[in-house]
Amino acid sequence: MSYMLVERRRTRMAGYRIIAGGMVVMALFSGAAAAQRPGFGERLRELRAARQQASADVDGATRRTLMFAGRERSYALLDARKGGSPAPLVIVLHGGGGNGSTMLPRWADKARSEGLVVAAPDGVGRMQGMGTWNAGGCCGEAMTSGLDDVAFVNAVIDDITRKGGIDTRRIYVAGFSNGGMLTHRFAIAHGDRIAAAAVVSGAMFGDEKPAATPVSMLILHGRKDNVVGYDGGMSPTSFVARAQSAPFLPVERAVAFWRDADGCRAAPAVTTGGDVTSARSSGCSGGSEVLFYSLASAGHGWPGDTRSRGMLGNDPYTQINATEVIWDFFKAHRR
Repeated sequence: MSYMLVERRRTRMAGYRIIAGGMVVMALFSGAAAAQRPGFGERLRELRAARQQASADVDGATRRTLMFAGRERSYALLDARKGGSPAPLVIVLHGGGGNGSTMLPRWADKARSEGLVVAAPDGVGRMQGMGTWNAGGCCGEAMTSGLDDVAFVNAVIDDITRKGGIDTRRIYVAGFSNGGMLTHRFAIAHGDRIAAAAVVSGAMFGDEKPAATPVSMLILHGRKDNVVGYDGGMSPTSFVARAQSAPFLPVERAVAFWRDADGCRAAPAVTTGGDVTSARSSGCSGGSEVLFYSLASAGHGWPGDTRSRGMLGNDPYTQINATEVIWDFFKAHRR
């Protein structure tokens, strides 16, 4: 597969802020008619302001574009390498209706403190900067267009690693919501390329092929998620349900999929502390492990991100910080 890189360096990512929120995603998934509903304009302005705050500019970030499958695709990149040693690469995948600029701020401080290279690819949507991913059973424009987003993420990794300076034994993928759905599929197809993966508020659909190789997996999900329901099925949020072509699997079935894929035989070690229950399956095939966090009062959002209210008005969940938990998990694993 061939593609051409066009690099556009900017010291700040001004002008590339995501303005998506619940009603914007409704328009993205369900069509322009949603914009004619009473109160839409006022709610849209509120959500734009909240999401603009959440997608603050990241100093030192650059934006790159590449031609992939006949489309110009893009990703945001923050290179925080220290010294001359090869650095870990973390690919972070936004949720539906977002873009890389909504994910990168969640990782900027961690990238600088740990010397990481963090790349945040952009999905494809009807509205500029408001993208979705084709994760099989969801979502939106990317799904209906049949885009091969697994291959696109792989192309982004190729593009970054061929320039050098990356420790190819420490490549990781983390995704939120629709990006988490794609993370599952990428890990299944390319587990031999990554050391670990993490899914926050994502889902599987039951049509997934067996994983090509064991890969360590971290899953975090709120029991009060009102977008990607903990117990599976069609989304309880109607406009998201209209963006699905298949029901979500229950979260615990996705956890079971990875325990089986990784050959985890022993019962998981379960720990409960207040709102948070973790279940860790260690000693699995090839040194892989599966770690599951069930968050009793969490809704649909990135735990620890307090910059704005979550999708559809969920209060920020602060019992744990997803970025901290994910990096602690990632740094324990190498390919």
